[in-house]
Amino acid sequence: MPKNELIVKDVDFFGDTLKAAKDEKGIVWAGVKWLCDGIGLSEGQIKAERKKIQEDMILSQGGRNLTLPTAGGSQDVLCLQLDYVPLWLAKISITPNMKENNPELVEKLVKYQLKAKDVLAAAFLPKQSLYWQQTRLAAKENRLLETDSIKEFVAYAKSQGSQHADRYYCSFTKMANKAAGITSGRDGASIQQLNSLALIEHIITEVIQGSIRQEKPYKEIYLDCKDQIQRFVEVAYLARG
Repeated sequence: MPKNELIVKDVDFFGDTLKAAKDEKGIVWAGVKWLCDGIGLSEGQIKAERKKIQEDMILSQGGRNLTLPTAGGSQDVLCLQLDYVPLWLAKISITPNMKENNPELVEKLVKYQLKAKDVLAAAFLPKQSLYWQQTRLAAKENRLLETDSIKEFVAYAKSQGSQHADRYYCSFTKMANKAAGITSGRDGASIQQLNSLALIEHIITEVIQGSIRQEKPYKEIYLDCKDQIQRFVEVAYLARG
């Protein structure tokens, strides 16, 4: 492939058309506009998501403007590196108001969170074994972030008088694996299980960090993690049904 040339594809995702491209280094990029349109976000929400990607400390590392064909001709559009797509989608909060007033959007969002990366990758990376290795590597990197948060939580619990705080390393791991449907170790997990696990571990990290900032009791933080993960599992089940 000539330098700076992109392979651009329109990818069907359960009836929605997503646009993605692979660059000369083999990196796959997803068009943010098409993902937002597919989910059903409003123009205001799409604008907010673009801003989030550009300003977020982690997501901004995976964002890039690429020239892609659009209905109005070739234009520079914001794209997100494929490995960052699940993390970005996980940061789109499902609020009680959304569940009540727009359940179809919620169902679609969860479907995108769980499966969009797989479908886009399959369009460019037909070798499942190679993609599994890449997904597993990304999962390990995500696990490091979660472990740092759990380490912080353990120290926090000890400061509040917990005598068995170290047990939380095992407790959080079992909680995440069970929710993702992993029963025989992470090396035997499917791609979808690994992607689900990444979202679950992101939830744990966000709850721990936010709750410690609010100085909540450590037992309450642990129960909040369980509650948030259970909610995710329930919504994800609806999306798969």
